[in-house]
Amino acid sequence: MSADILHSSPGKLYLHVTNLIRGRLQSGEWAPGEKLPTISELAAEFGVATVTVRQAIAILETEGRLRRQQGVGTFATTGPAGGVRFSVGLDWPSLLDMVTRTVPRLIRKQADAPLPLRDLEGRKAAPSYQFLKRVNALDGLDCLVTDAYIDRRIYDRMPERFDSETIVPLIESMPGVTIAECRQILTIGQADIETAQLLDIPVNTPMGDIRRILVAPDGTILYLNDVSYRGDMVRFEIALVPDAAARKRPPAQETES
Repeated sequence: MSADILHSSPGKLYLHVTNLIRGRLQSGEWAPGEKLPTISELAAEFGVATVTVRQAIAILETEGRLRRQQGVGTFATTGPAGGVRFSVGLDWPSLLDMVTRTVPRLIRKQADAPLPLRDLEGRKAAPSYQFLKRVNALDGLDCLVTDAYIDRRIYDRMPERFDSETIVPLIESMPGVTIAECRQILTIGQADIETAQLLDIPVNTPMGDIRRILVAPDGTILYLNDVSYRGDMVRFEIALVPDAAARKRPPAQETES
């Protein structure tokens, strides 16, 4: 590894090293219980001072990813989630299965909130939206933060349930409500200050961010939700089905004009 890249990257050097070691732990390079290289060996590999590696290890120990044993070494653990992970499939059945596994907790709410979508891409906004900020837990551990905007005409029919239950199954089950489109946009981000506080993780921790939009047949956005998932607890699965006919199709022939 070139130390020049680390030293020239903006930000604190020890945080870069922290992210590198965290990434290796998440990828399974060091299994739970496995001993890591010594601090001197890691410092030599990254091209940094041993004090920088010590700072990184201290952070990861606080996160529950590492365990230091005096006079013996540093060992990988099962991680802050205790090995708990869940998959976010990007189809409708997987979405319903995933959201019903988590338990939401309401943080704050706001009536008549503006929809945070500058370009509606041909869709239209409802007359009014109810905003809910919530934290969802998996097996007792907070794993994601959501900013949800619900068409007030839907929300007002059962506000107590929307405040305390997972939202997508509620909307799907409501009489007279039809979901014509579910759109999900995945990006990779980092935890901001509020997200870090809510999930008890360091600022700039890698996050998986999804914008989820449910649309009615007339193009009205029924529900928009910006979800930030802890990167150490979630993985995204996308099933791609090859087109057998396309694979067998002969390549197009060029013609001269």
